[in-house]
Amino acid sequence: MTKNQFTIQPGNALPLGVTKVADGVQFAIYLPDKRECYLKLFRKGHQTEQYRIPLTDEYRMGSVYFVHLRSKNTTSAFDIAEELSDKYEYVYEADGEDIVDPYAAGISGRDRWNRTDKMPVRGRICLKEFDWEGDYILRKPFHELVLYQLHVRGFTKHASSGVSKPGTFAGLQDKIPYMKDLGINGVLLLPVYDFEEKQGDKVNYWGYGVSDTYYFAPKAAYSSGENADEEFKETIKKLHRNGMEVILDFYFAPGTNLNLMTDCLRHWVLNYHVDGFRVNTEVMPSLTLASDPILSGVKLFSSYWDEEMLSGAGIHQADNCLAEYNEGFMNDARRFLKSDEGQAEAFYKRFYRHPDKVGVINFMTHVNGFTMMDLVSYDIKHNESNGERNADGTEYNYSWNCGVEGKTRKKAVLEQRKRQIRNAFLMLLFSQGTPMILAGDEFGNSQEGNNNPYCHDDAVTWLNWKPTKTGEQIRNYVKQLIAFRTEHPVLHQAKALCMQDTLSCGLPGISAHGVQTWRPDFSNYSRILGVLLAGDYAQKPDGTSDDSIYIIFNMYWETKSFDLPTLPAGKEWHAAIETFDETFHVLPQTAVKQT
Repeated sequence: MTKNQFTIQPGNALPLGVTKVADGVQFAIYLPDKRECYLKLFRKGHQTEQYRIPLTDEYRMGSVYFVHLRSKNTTSAFDIAEELSDKYEYVYEADGEDIVDPYAAGISGRDRWNRTDKMPVRGRICLKEFDWEGDYILRKPFHELVLYQLHVRGFTKHASSGVSKPGTFAGLQDKIPYMKDLGINGVLLLPVYDFEEKQGDKVNYWGYGVSDTYYFAPKAAYSSGENADEEFKETIKKLHRNGMEVILDFYFAPGTNLNLMTDCLRHWVLNYHVDGFRVNTEVMPSLTLASDPILSGVKLFSSYWDEEMLSGAGIHQADNCLAEYNEGFMNDARRFLKSDEGQAEAFYKRFYRHPDKVGVINFMTHVNGFTMMDLVSYDIKHNESNGERNADGTEYNYSWNCGVEGKTRKKAVLEQRKRQIRNAFLMLLFSQGTPMILAGDEFGNSQEGNNNPYCHDDAVTWLNWKPTKTGEQIRNYVKQLIAFRTEHPVLHQAKALCMQDTLSCGLPGISAHGVQTWRPDFSNYSRILGVLLAGDYAQKPDGTSDDSIYIIFNMYWETKSFDLPTLPAGKEWHAAIETFDETFHVLPQTAVKQT
């Protein structure tokens, strides 16, 4: 590209970033308290700039500097946008300091994970049109979702993953058939924006809490090639094609500009077809997030939503897209699972909790804490390898090692652990709300008792896909549970369950029971719970009523006898699932007689 092929002229102050316009390319950046500014263009991979364009007062409005590079009408067709895209990189120089555009849609200089050499970090110019082939966001209702939380690198980095390009977006694409077969229809991806993972002598593996972050750019080190933007778009398109939504985890650093955060999330929706976000609303105000006209059509996860505040502000979500994401279900369910006193009523409330206006994301484990296998294998955390003398990570794990701390060959302990895993997955997948599974839990992945492996880019955090007998048993069991949930709408209803017989069918929508029907035991020493879900309150796709389902939770260490609720004439109970069964099967068995 030569100077006689384009002209330099003032452009528009908005939008910020690099934008393709009718006859050229627009650059704009917000630089408060700066006096002298230049745009510097580099040929890709070159150390010296090819063009240094001064941005004088006529190229400034307020604190925004902008410039329009316009293609000249020459005898040969020349498109400056095509010439710049993927061939040039850019930075701004402001008062003698190089500044990378925070709105950059791509980043160069971070192509290799945890690099030891210091490459200059610059913005990439990403203006190529991507062929979405008619794709757009899926808009699945919350009650139909089964989410899967994963780390793009750790998901396939281990040699056992069997993918051609491990640790990348392309590797994730190779695992789509696996997730689809499991029954997953939504993925929650840990940070995929371009964060600086090298933090002193440690690695910031997750990508949280980093100031040196470019929120508009997909992480270059997660790409198997040179164009992370195209590879990630292709990944999203393939996930959508297989019926899976894509939710991105965003952790904005304290002090991040409010306009930047809003523009950023809009960018991922409009340019990447992302289905939603989990956002730390202690930095980005929930009112701002929920009131945005673009974001009102995608899923938004926050630790808490104040429904009265949102209603009072006149905010109406287009598709009821708000959801709570917190550890409430996890903590109560774990304590009930391990037979703590006084937890039956708390778990029951979590089990049926399903507000009409706000969704609820339920999980037994997530990235911040034990895996499912570690939950039943360790009483305490073992984070010594983090280098903080085991002082980091939560102390409140609500876990039980089933008799031995960590690895063991004792058959009785191993069988008890598998039984607890079966219990935990049933508690999660049969509760109302949206269940979320931590990647690897479905085949018994362990982090060796580390509940905070934020600095581990190794076998601790990389999923080991090597098949094991126990792992296959758990995976098949989870697959069957998800299928059972999907087949029975009574387990994932669209609206809050009613505790009264509003249909005059002889049963309320949901009811709690004890060893005797209609007599729930919520005493402090109780460790049992019966839950009846009446099938008449849920319709199958063919319009017929679903089956009624009665779930008995016995968290005592001894056998208990339970009465069964009386059914209308002509109906009888059938045992479908028994978590004490070592085979992990979910199959209809013989009829259970009523008492």
